[in-house]
Amino acid sequence: MADFMSNGVRHRKQFPTTEEADAWEAELKKRIRLNMPYQELLDAKDGKITIDELLSKTFVRYWEDTANESTQLGNIRLINEFFGATQSVDKIDTTGLDEFIGAMERKGLAASTINGRLATISKALTYAQDRGYINSRPKIERKKVSNQRLRFFTEEEEYEMLEALRADGRNHFAHFVEWSIDTGMRPIESRNVSQASLREDPELGYLVDLRKTKNAYPRTIPLTKRAHYAFTYLSATEFMPFAQFTESNIRKNWRFVREVMNDVDPEFVFYLTRHTCASRLVQRNVPLHVVKEWMGHRTYEMTLRYAKLTPRNFLDAKVALEQAL
Repeated sequence: MADFMSNGVRHRKQFPTTEEADAWEAELKKRIRLNMPYQELLDAKDGKITIDELLSKTFVRYWEDTANESTQLGNIRLINEFFGATQSVDKIDTTGLDEFIGAMERKGLAASTINGRLATISKALTYAQDRGYINSRPKIERKKVSNQRLRFFTEEEEYEMLEALRADGRNHFAHFVEWSIDTGMRPIESRNVSQASLREDPELGYLVDLRKTKNAYPRTIPLTKRAHYAFTYLSATEFMPFAQFTESNIRKNWRFVREVMNDVDPEFVFYLTRHTCASRLVQRNVPLHVVKEWMGHRTYEMTLRYAKLTPRNFLDAKVALEQAL
């Protein structure tokens, strides 16, 4: 039993071993002395916290009411199912994580998808360690991911795609494709844009303020003429003009695009709209720090993953070197 008084308040908690009781008491005394948060230590049952409790606390702290909310809820459900929602957090060790990775691989999931779920576990374990639920966090070995997709849409592909969509009466989705290419927004971010997000600046023209983003990194994006038209067109009947483009809606429309244009290349996916935006900004000599802020990346390394160059860029580089000679 850990049992002591502090500032007239008695703190008591029972543990399986003396060592655990001593460690909990020492940590609590330290936090009280340094005026650090310590409620989490008092909340944990017998000095422990279950996996589900930890994931729920982490969700409320970092992901609730963000564009990434639904993805994280899905990750949390899968993690609870695999490790057991009522298991103590300290039961998650490196061996268990290896088994988790193996189970995801057997389901045929991509390395990037597995890494996303490992990132959820990593964030929760860091939360637990920072608040004294666990003394240390196990090593997490993420899957090696190739340098992302090398593809982006050429202007010819874009023209053909939009023509095919409009010829088949898929005008709304055609507008969404234009919007996505010209803003570079993730679909999950576009779905959270409302009419109230739009404003007009005397110099920059129409802007959209993104408050609910995947990584909770707010940003403002100026709209091209066709992006503004797509917004206006779809706003005529909807307060959230792009909310209709759910994952299933995008999947259905993109299946049509692949059948018409490219049903062979596995990299011919809707998310290339975002790659295309970043690539065009770089190809057209927009400074890298501007591209980084436009795309909402935390690091330049992330920006460079999306920035794909065309053969023309290399030709320009060659000409520049020859001019120097």
